[in-house]
Amino acid sequence: MPHAAEPLRVTPLAAELRKSSLLGAEITLPTGVKCIDLSALSESDKEILRAGLFDNGVVVIRNQQGLDPNVMPTLGKLFDPTAWDIHSGGEKMVTDAKNILSANRGARVPRAQQVSVIGKGKFRGHEGIEELDLKHVSHTEFHETPLSKEEIEQGFTRPYRWHMDAPLYERLPGFVTSLHALQVPKQPDQKIRFANNEALNIPAGATAFYSGARAFNVLTDAEKEFALNTNVRYAPRAYEWILDCKATDDALTIAKVGREKKLEELPEWSWDKVHTFPMVWKNPHNGQPHLQVLGSCVYELHTTNPSTGEVTVMSDLQQVRNTVHKLLKQVYKPENIYFHRWQEGDVVLFHNRGVVHSITGELSAPSGEEDHEKRLLWQCTMASGTEPMGYRI
Repeated sequence: MPHAAEPLRVTPLAAELRKSSLLGAEITLPTGVKCIDLSALSESDKEILRAGLFDNGVVVIRNQQGLDPNVMPTLGKLFDPTAWDIHSGGEKMVTDAKNILSANRGARVPRAQQVSVIGKGKFRGHEGIEELDLKHVSHTEFHETPLSKEEIEQGFTRPYRWHMDAPLYERLPGFVTSLHALQVPKQPDQKIRFANNEALNIPAGATAFYSGARAFNVLTDAEKEFALNTNVRYAPRAYEWILDCKATDDALTIAKVGREKKLEELPEWSWDKVHTFPMVWKNPHNGQPHLQVLGSCVYELHTTNPSTGEVTVMSDLQQVRNTVHKLLKQVYKPENIYFHRWQEGDVVLFHNRGVVHSITGELSAPSGEEDHEKRLLWQCTMASGTEPMGYRI
């Protein structure tokens, strides 16, 4: 007798990979489905996938060579029916040198404009694009006190900038980001040193993730109460505003005040389009609280006294950053970070409203035909029509 068709399955990653991060699961597609395609999934499969992502934060589907890029926007709508048909970064790739997001020299897939092309190296004719010269951004360009040349030669690296995929102006952040690896670096593992001087081996070019749920769980009761009653106002045109700023060693926020662009120097903007979000967001599936703060772009903290309703505004920028850093740095430990080891063909989905991520790795050799650092990925995160839901306001 023929074997019964197996439905979609979600299997948590091994304990040595998940550690205490609360992140990571592998998706096995239903029998007979080679590449992820919503039209090939049953309603039950879709619900299992949806629950698997929101419960595990980061999921991977292996061996997705041949994936149609137009599938990636449809995945976004599975998790957010209100998703717009544009990338949250805008209809076109950010290329303005006055915006920090242009540093990777990425592009958009012509037949799927919601999908960005990112990575490292030179590529000709990819998806009909005449030439790509993609840049893998390095912490050395963005940190106040980067690693020394000697430390980098010893294999050390750092996260570049911890963030959610969030424009912070006009368009709302997507529920989910998808990444598809077409080519990955063929390089030895690198290392990250944490605050207690503990060093951890990580894959070259790994994407690092921490869970907002874990970040909230490790706070003290007093810190949780503060976070639950605080909204974060982000800076106007935040990615232009921080163009000349430099990050802390852990990449969680900005190290010093004084290099920000003056508000009058920014592209045209208005306060009604600048985002203010709760510090703690509610998971739409399981209801858990997630500490979701994009530390490099914070501008003010608005804290409500739950007894009186009085709102206190913290507007001293150094105090704002110090306060946010004190909260976020507690999750920045080896056991709380999931570093994804990319394999060619991987599709990774992550809960953009429940996870914070960063690029890692020093991939800075000159690009050429024999470049073993070459990296090519597709990325899709759809602007949402739904505001983030505060766990408590």
